[in-house]
Amino acid sequence: MSDERIRILKMVEEKKITADEGAKLLAAIEAPDQGAQNGRAHWLKVRVFDKGSEKPKVRVTVPISLLKIAGKLGGKFHMMMPEQARAKMEAKGVRLDAESFEDIEELFDQFAVNGQYKMVDVEDDESGERVEVYVE
Repeated sequence: MSDERIRILKMVEEKKITADEGAKLLAAIEAPDQGAQNGRAHWLKVRVFDKGSEKPKVRVTVPISLLKIAGKLGGKFHMMMPEQARAKMEAKGVRLDAESFEDIEELFDQFAVNGQYKMVDVEDDESGERVEVYVE
């Protein structure tokens, strides 16, 4: 059994996540990297390129389902935050309640509709390094 599977099962056992969330995480790590399926995106990808290179020097691929679950877990931390800290954050426009994380889930669903969507494409003028962030 892989370390990732064991960590997920321990989180379920310790009641840090629900069984349903654990099942989604397990499905996400077991899913083959096939990119867009059925017109839906399944991955958030970050690629970092050296100046003039077409081959990325850094590749990060994260299942969107994992990000959605992380967002839901973040909403649960809202309940443990001291009221004074929560009030200060909300005064600055930062909400960490379950509703705000549902908005994030909707955002990823909208990005995913076309199968691939480039969210960020940044190039450093001095070093020539380029970073791409997209869903696929």
